[in-house]
Amino acid sequence: MVLNDEMSGEKTLLIVGCGDIGNGLAERFLPLGWQVQGLRRNTAKLAKGIAGLAADVCDPASLAALGPLQADYIVVTLTPAGNSAAGYAAVFEQGVANVLAAITRPPKRIFFVSSTGVYGQCDHEIIDENSQTLPDRFSGQSLLKGEQAIAASTWPFSNIRFGGIYGTGRFYMLNKVLAGDCAPPEPLHYTNRIHRDDCVGFIAHLIEAAEAGDALENYYVGVDDEAASIQDVQAWLAAEMGVDYASKGEPIARTGSKRCLNHRLRDSGYVLKYPTYRSGFEPVLRAWRASTGKNAQ
Repeated sequence: MVLNDEMSGEKTLLIVGCGDIGNGLAERFLPLGWQVQGLRRNTAKLAKGIAGLAADVCDPASLAALGPLQADYIVVTLTPAGNSAAGYAAVFEQGVANVLAAITRPPKRIFFVSSTGVYGQCDHEIIDENSQTLPDRFSGQSLLKGEQAIAASTWPFSNIRFGGIYGTGRFYMLNKVLAGDCAPPEPLHYTNRIHRDDCVGFIAHLIEAAEAGDALENYYVGVDDEAASIQDVQAWLAAEMGVDYASKGEPIARTGSKRCLNHRLRDSGYVLKYPTYRSGFEPVLRAWRASTGKNAQ
């Protein structure tokens, strides 16, 4: 059942694709008396207190079965149907279009969680919101089309281009270092990242700012303060975990090497909880040590 905030008088938040980041947002706004709806296929994974809306954004019929979608603020945070051109297009192109078609009342603002992958630069360029978006990979191309659909809705919007999201419980990078699968020393490859808690915190900050009547930007780059090379990150992690920095010789191929700036994020008044990869990976390392029984150095 879709909540009707006009009748209740309460502020409402709809999170489309309500996973880890969405649950984190709900935990911020539920204690403040907001009604929070979470749309996803499996509503059993929603945090306590979220009103579940079971639907698949790729299936218009399942969205139609919910009735009209409406809320003061809508956050669209989706994951691809698979790591393929078809998987990305299904969700970020057709899925986003299906969601927009199902919204019956203009929200105060809609937020779309995008990625720095919409930037195709690969030669260590400095990137900000005004940089050209010409992604050469299918993932970035579909995300950019999703951004364009949000912008074409004519509603107030903010597209947030997050860097690589990491955080407690996400041991992907640590496992690569442990497996001796680090990037080779050359070529140098810059990466951009942001801690999961800062993803949640920044989106919440923007919602609160919009509710307070502050002017928001249509585009934000969501990264921490330090664009660092993958070699520096992995070497630091190897030292922290007490293992050798080892590589199988395969260079990074997933993303282009670029250095993203977060000036708009900073100018919005948001204060990063984890401004560098070192501060952000500290709680990840603590959780890893606890899970493996290793004592902190």
